[in-house]
Amino acid sequence: MKALKALILLTALSACQPPVETLPEDDAPIQDNVDSGLVEREPDICGASAYRTSAIGQPASVIPTLGVTRKTRVIPHGGIVTQEYNPYRMNFYLDSTGLISRVTCG
Repeated sequence: MKALKALILLTALSACQPPVETLPEDDAPIQDNVDSGLVEREPDICGASAYRTSAIGQPASVIPTLGVTRKTRVIPHGGIVTQEYNPYRMNFYLDSTGLISRVTCG
């Protein structure tokens, strides 16, 4: 019984503590000139837009006949690809039926 009274007393006393002060947030301005370290991608440096209309909807077997002079990569539907970015490489993405669904640089 004494232990229960002591526990109730300690609980009641802990509620009497003053609230913890929160520190004010730093109002320093955020620097806008911070370098993110990422390479900015130039749009269509590999010339993918020239092949989009003729390749999209075609089977992957037409890729060698398109006359692409740049390095290419064929990415199957759900395929695992490396994440390095090569702006001169042309990527041909295939859908689940094996048709070209997207042509991009990278």
